[in-house]
Amino acid sequence: MSSQISIGLGNWGPPNPVRFYPRGPAYVITSFAYDTLVWKDSKGVIPWLAVKWVKLNDTAWVFYLRKGLTWSDGEPLTAEDVAFSYNYLKESKWAWKDMSVLKRAVALNETTVLIELNRPFPLFVEEYATTVFVIPKRVWSSKPSLSVSSGPYVLKSYSPGSGYVFVKNPRFWGPEPLFDQLVIPSMQFTSPQALASAFISGKVDAITLMGKAWRLIKVIESRKPNAIIKKGPMYWVLFLGFNLNKYPFDVKEFRKAVSLALDLKQLVLRSVGSFEGALPGVPGYVPPYSAFYNKNVGVHEYSPKEAVQLMEKLGIRDSDGDGCVELNGRKWRPLLVTSKSWVTEALIVKEMLERVGICVNVKTVAGTKQLDWIVKNGAFDMEINGHGATGNNPFALTWIFKAFGTPWFNEKYEKLMRKLTSAKNLEEAEEIAKEAQGIIADEVPRIALYYPYQFLVSDGKAHWFFTYNGIDGGIPLPYNKLALLKPIR
Repeated sequence: MSSQISIGLGNWGPPNPVRFYPRGPAYVITSFAYDTLVWKDSKGVIPWLAVKWVKLNDTAWVFYLRKGLTWSDGEPLTAEDVAFSYNYLKESKWAWKDMSVLKRAVALNETTVLIELNRPFPLFVEEYATTVFVIPKRVWSSKPSLSVSSGPYVLKSYSPGSGYVFVKNPRFWGPEPLFDQLVIPSMQFTSPQALASAFISGKVDAITLMGKAWRLIKVIESRKPNAIIKKGPMYWVLFLGFNLNKYPFDVKEFRKAVSLALDLKQLVLRSVGSFEGALPGVPGYVPPYSAFYNKNVGVHEYSPKEAVQLMEKLGIRDSDGDGCVELNGRKWRPLLVTSKSWVTEALIVKEMLERVGICVNVKTVAGTKQLDWIVKNGAFDMEINGHGATGNNPFALTWIFKAFGTPWFNEKYEKLMRKLTSAKNLEEAEEIAKEAQGIIADEVPRIALYYPYQFLVSDGKAHWFFTYNGIDGGIPLPYNKLALLKPIR
């Protein structure tokens, strides 16, 4: 009898190792079928396709592959495939990682690959070798296909309507997969309630709830007493972002006025219901539970009076007495966009901003993809959105202000980020990240509203866990493929 496990991740598009949708869930789904040179467990980096690696100098690494590696169709997986993968992703301008750091990758023999960098990057193993998917050269150099991979599972079928079906890879080089099938149904998980219902009814074997969904834990425990529940930091932030290409959002004093108008503690209590589910945002953007949180940056300041004063200095004031400030002498109703998931937060933010005369119109869309599209096309003034990789990886500070929302550029910050990418070790990187938080707090490129905790809810079929510093370079989801494999004895 075949065994199956199902997880409630929803539909994130095809699990394409080159062009997956650039969000954490899509990467995790793709990782079930595709491997990397090294991987991570709950403690740190572990050997994966490569059993050993050596740093030759500041810009060169050699990786030694396991012997006898094969693709799911039985063909050998060699160093040629690894070299091709790195070079191909660089040429393709991979959206997930900045591959400009790579100079070239060269196969030295069947099981040895040399990777050379354009600049020193001491944590290349942790940041790239754990992340870059290895793809078969003979497939992707001619007719790209998702039918051949090396991971514990192989994609059997995918459609936006039904979701993903992965089957056990009989030629997987590592520990035997525990299940014959891995199913990720394309259910419309439009609400935490829908996720909880899917788990209670047995449609899925594991779900992740976040932030304000903490109230549902009691419901699940009463309906499924044997459910396994784990709480952990999510390294995820709900933020208020600005269209930095438009006035007055391109002026930091105005952004500071918006920040001063928001009572973030009240926002958490009213939207999440308790600090049990989330922590209020801080000026430096990095959450207080992070190993490199800079406590000297201080806490969020709430002062509507100062907010009004800052706007007055910019000439943004309510001249006609209707309770709303004008912009350039004209009525102004900036557009705040968000998804249905964050409509409560958007309405609370709207109420708080109106107290200082910023009268916004709120527009909601169905989900993250639609919201990302609107923001990418600049059809907004402010947005409420969220992303991971916040606080578990100092190097994320080099890209999170460009990958999400309107890209933010600041000369002083960019100079510091170049210094960060050349850090000699993690300790140095974390110190630079602490310094960066001071610039973020001063410039306010966006406002951290709150940091939700996450709750893993499982029936125990698989022993899901929280990966050290997150899957890849910081994805907080607990769905590490190691949990789908028999333990190594």
